[in-house]
Amino acid sequence: MNKKLYMACGAVALAVTACSDDNGIVGTSTEPNTVAFGSSSSVAENSSSSVDGSSSGSFETRDGDLWNPSAGDFSVNIARYAAMLPAGAEADGHWVLKTDAEKGGTSSVVWAADLVGTQDERTVVESCDGICGTVSLAKYSLTYNPFAGVGFALAKDGEGKPVPVDVTGWSGVCITYESEAAPALELDLGDSLNALLDYALPAVALPKTKAAEPVTKCHKWSDFKYPAWFVSVAGVPEYWLENSGEKAAKQLIAFRFMISASAGEYKFNIKSLGTLTESQASQEIVSSSSVIDNSSSSVSASTFNADLWNGAAGETTVKTGLYAGESWKAKQYGKWYDYTDKNEGGSSSFSWWNYQSLDDYESIYFEYVVDYCKGMCSDVVLDNGGLERDPFALFGFQLAHNDSGIAVPVDVSNWGGICVTYSTDIPITLDLDPVSLEVDFDTASSGFYVEDDGFDIYKWPSVVLPTSSAETSKCFAWSDFKQTDLDNMPNGEKFKISGEEAAKRAVTMRFIIKGKNGDQGKFNIKALGTNRN
Repeated sequence: MNKKLYMACGAVALAVTACSDDNGIVGTSTEPNTVAFGSSSSVAENSSSSVDGSSSGSFETRDGDLWNPSAGDFSVNIARYAAMLPAGAEADGHWVLKTDAEKGGTSSVVWAADLVGTQDERTVVESCDGICGTVSLAKYSLTYNPFAGVGFALAKDGEGKPVPVDVTGWSGVCITYESEAAPALELDLGDSLNALLDYALPAVALPKTKAAEPVTKCHKWSDFKYPAWFVSVAGVPEYWLENSGEKAAKQLIAFRFMISASAGEYKFNIKSLGTLTESQASQEIVSSSSVIDNSSSSVSASTFNADLWNGAAGETTVKTGLYAGESWKAKQYGKWYDYTDKNEGGSSSFSWWNYQSLDDYESIYFEYVVDYCKGMCSDVVLDNGGLERDPFALFGFQLAHNDSGIAVPVDVSNWGGICVTYSTDIPITLDLDPVSLEVDFDTASSGFYVEDDGFDIYKWPSVVLPTSSAETSKCFAWSDFKQTDLDNMPNGEKFKISGEEAAKRAVTMRFIIKGKNGDQGKFNIKALGTNRN
């Protein structure tokens, strides 16, 4: 019978750490459920799994030099490339279970093999050439997604308490893994510092993988960023406000592989760990795979302003009311929707990763899309289906709803504009719409009357997101939004409105993909932020 190991220690969502301790700036509680017995000195060969490429095309991996179970390793070789350990400390590197137990969750890990005592990591590793099991996530009294995972402390003192170690010499980490849910890698700084940072640990998000297809992801220390909400935390020392990943590497307590998702069971297998070569650390590491694959790049979504929405953090709704006045803050909406020319007789479509038709109404569960690719990603095919005009497909979010569930115009001029983190191989038009396709125009415009003769989706102030195979970010002021197609419309003058004016009475923001019949492409919108000065 498989054993469930519980760890009475946890933290907030994607910021999972050790239990709080007020006795110093570092140090964690003694960690139970250690399932390891010792390390091998074997140096691993490179993994045969898929590996992210560099921008120059040459990408050398050392993905097993810290830990390679297929070469006989059972604990992580902490001493490799690390600075001298603190006096009296001994290297650790034994794998340890972490869950949400102390935060009110009941999550656990069901191991792939029976354990014979708490020190028998060998049984697990030898059963699958890795640290493998099934994360069983259960919220119980949690108000956020449950979490569980594994990690290891770098070193411990004579009393068995973890101590900080300088691992800047690793330059970063490469991990080869399989996971049915999108995991995160986190840098644990110790109880007191974690609490001071409100458990906003430096982290990177990883994509989930296809069954039986391990992938390797490499990240420099500079890729490890605070979550987007960290900017609101007060009382943090100025030293810790920038370059969090590099600073964490100088005094790292523990390294975590954590899974936070909706309640359910998700299999995982960590196959190897390694360091970055000097050449890797000095170059921009981007994905060599397709945009839709959500592969890691040198810049994570959290690098840019993601105060409105961060797909990498698993946020499913845009925080449209973040800077709203009291007059409409309670009306904020921000749920994703889509609309295509199928409603007008065309045949354009998104794939949305097969999350359509999950109920009788054929609605799309966009939270599953975000969970899959840490963003809004899809293939898109433009097909006019015999329509006389060019085909289109769009998606977006409405800003606010009234008590009847009808979209209403609101003032978002204090956003200053919007920043978008994305990748796409097809141009996307982003517009600011003072009316909506889904509501009565008179109701939506609230006095701003718009007639619908000569309907055209391109008449409102807009900007264009240029194609980019690598994850990038563009920021636009409201004044950048222009009505480029207005001159081509009959009676276009009556629709004239500036971007600044539209921002004062906006109903929805839309990502519009337009082109010629047969055009197709892929995209991933990763994060949205305001352009406040």
